[in-house]
Amino acid sequence: MTLTIPYDSGRIAILSDLHADTYQRRGADPITSLGLHAIVNDSLDALIIAGDLTDGPAAKWIRGLAHLTPHIPPERIYILPGNHDYYGGTLQDDQLLAEHTQSVSAHFVQKEELLHGDTRVLCCTLWTDFDLLEDAETAMGIAGSVMRDYSRIWTDHTADSTAGIGDTWQPSASEIEPADTLAVHRDHRGWLESKLMTAHPDGEAGRTIVVTHHGPHLSVAGSVDGLTPAFHSDLTDLIERFAPAAWFIGHSHRRLRAMVGRTDVRNVSVGYCREFHVSESQYLINASIWESRRGS
Repeated sequence: MTLTIPYDSGRIAILSDLHADTYQRRGADPITSLGLHAIVNDSLDALIIAGDLTDGPAAKWIRGLAHLTPHIPPERIYILPGNHDYYGGTLQDDQLLAEHTQSVSAHFVQKEELLHGDTRVLCCTLWTDFDLLEDAETAMGIAGSVMRDYSRIWTDHTADSTAGIGDTWQPSASEIEPADTLAVHRDHRGWLESKLMTAHPDGEAGRTIVVTHHGPHLSVAGSVDGLTPAFHSDLTDLIERFAPAAWFIGHSHRRLRAMVGRTDVRNVSVGYCREFHVSESQYLINASIWESRRGS
């Protein structure tokens, strides 16, 4: 299904990793306290959240979205999950996340194509192939041992994903493994490649941007260690073949931006409360905005 974002101002904003519950615990609003109300307001045609709105389970998205709706109408909010949004639930919780999103009149955009003026927006979580440093086996071992994803996300529906607070573990539930997220990566990458191969509705005049939670290139990874392949893949081949105009990411909380071929790759993650400095707000104000032209 393709969703059309109504065109008015021509401006959309993409942000990731709001981690709204860490702000809520301190009585703060991430949009206001970080000066992001300068861009997140009703002048936007859309706000796209590229994952990690909250630490799950799924029902917490309603409270997370409540941090956004004072600034922008819910029908202009489009959201896809990050790894944290599955915490306390299962890797198959997209339907639950969609239901909670739709209950407040926002839009769930996992593996979704959006059209806005001359811009096509392709959205998915993506995950990673662990092969950024060309040693996927080692990277999967490190991730499985260290990352909370593999102790706080389950593989079936015996985990209670409808709970409002905290993690609920059931004896018959099993924790996910890196091989499980690798399988999702392959599915999402296949979907993304198929969409990139499809002709743009506006033909050669149309522009395509990609929005994923996980990163597609080493140039926006920052300092590299054994965990980096769990945050980024090397999708240079995809970028060079299809040359999307921009690729927006989050996950790593490293606000970096780089040109990869003809593609402007932008990390637009906010981060946990007290991690992000207000001095960095101007970067996000600049990097998160995309301006579409009226389509044909």
